[in-house]
Amino acid sequence: MLFPAIAPHPFRSVTAIFCGTVLLSACASGPDSDPILNARMKTMFEAIYTETANVHIDPVDLPRFTRTGLSAFKAIDTALEPEIDERAFVFKYDDEPIFTQYLTVAANEPTYWADMVTQAVRQSRIASESFADLPEEDYYETFADAALAGLDRFSRYANPRDAAALKAERVGFGGIGIEIESHPDGARIEQVEPGKPAAAAGLVVGDRIAAIDGSSIRNLPLRTITEKLRGPVDTAVSLTIRRDGLPNPLSVEVGRTQIVPNTVFLSRINDHAVIRISSFNERTSKRLAEAVSQARSETGTALTGLILDLRGNLGGLLDQAVDSADLFLDAGLISRADGRHPRSHQRFEAEPGDVAEGLPVVVLINGASASAAEILAAALQDHGRAVLVGMNSFGKGSIQTVIDMPNGGELYITWARFMAPSGYALDRLGIMPTVCTSGATDAVTTLNTALSGGPDGARTMLDRRRRANAADEKTAKAILSLCPWRPHASGDIDIGIAELLLDSPALMRRALDIGRFADAS
Repeated sequence: MLFPAIAPHPFRSVTAIFCGTVLLSACASGPDSDPILNARMKTMFEAIYTETANVHIDPVDLPRFTRTGLSAFKAIDTALEPEIDERAFVFKYDDEPIFTQYLTVAANEPTYWADMVTQAVRQSRIASESFADLPEEDYYETFADAALAGLDRFSRYANPRDAAALKAERVGFGGIGIEIESHPDGARIEQVEPGKPAAAAGLVVGDRIAAIDGSSIRNLPLRTITEKLRGPVDTAVSLTIRRDGLPNPLSVEVGRTQIVPNTVFLSRINDHAVIRISSFNERTSKRLAEAVSQARSETGTALTGLILDLRGNLGGLLDQAVDSADLFLDAGLISRADGRHPRSHQRFEAEPGDVAEGLPVVVLINGASASAAEILAAALQDHGRAVLVGMNSFGKGSIQTVIDMPNGGELYITWARFMAPSGYALDRLGIMPTVCTSGATDAVTTLNTALSGGPDGARTMLDRRRRANAADEKTAKAILSLCPWRPHASGDIDIGIAELLLDSPALMRRALDIGRFADAS
């Protein structure tokens, strides 16, 4: 038997919990049988709602956000179904209401909706056995993944384990300074970083780790082994090492220090330095400056130019992209960011000083160059400091702020969009390279076409891109078709064109003038 519906009061929230006869005993004890869990859920859902509503670049439609998040629970149990209109919030199981709340003037408050979702989850755990058996984290992840995806394509939630890994990439972790791969004994050391604790403890490439802190790691996933090696800075980890040529295992104790993954890699092609930047973490700009200095020191006056390879660089920390651009620019606007939150409005200006001391620079980009990589590339192109070679970039012109969650997870909320110095938005349409190599077969022909004054020349294509309105679908499709991400027919034509430019000051000046935006400031 169902309880009768209760008419809404115009000024008071009235809640009615509906429960079929089969569920009456569960209703009596289930929802509050684990008050600690219920309190954690309330805290988590309140954090998801309040943080998203406060900082997202667009005002959040709370009923839609709720419906989208709760609808994802149907993947766990198809009988669960949310219904929300201007009068009431109803959560059903097998078409029977298990939670109903009539909406009041408080329905514009994030905490109001967070509380309702908490209650809906509690009742779902009673009504659905499969739902009740889920790990607690699945409630948050399922809801947040769907709700945030409904806002934009980049806002997202990271569970505690993924958040720890992402944080380690951004700011580093407590580690011993080795790289490992799976091995039948447990793990094999593939690289030992000089100057780090593992090197000081005498570990060498080829050593096999059989146990960590006395526990065998045989057959453990590589990710689990990596997590065991990491820990708080200034703590120690005990390793059991098997080494070729030694009859017995070694016991080695290694201290942990702050390890920030390297994202900058220096190599050389003839008299040109090639600096690949794989992503932007908290030490990228520092290591980029060091790489330029190292290239100048090793090559001396023979160094005739730099190639910054941003292909496949999906981005990272905004401040590091800005600082990296500032290394090569003496003055002017690097980027501008705008959003709904007052703190999202920012201008980033270059300060005097060029780490390369005027050496010509070519930047390589492709369809997997995104976000922070696009900020760096657009700034150097607009100011005429570098020639961009490659294919149209990804077009992630938005900034996510990272918010710590009570459970150790993280929210990545889109809170601003950034602009190139010349004023165009990078979102969706990305950056047009000065020299487009999409589908190119020959470096010389491709460069000549780009530097020509024809309709396929760089000046025409760049002008069309900078003037384009990404919101106009016809215009957007036309721009995206100009230099799409397509593999080269043979060889690394991007590098070949970069060398042609760096070997010819006249071609380099011409390409820089075409790419430069006169009013970039």
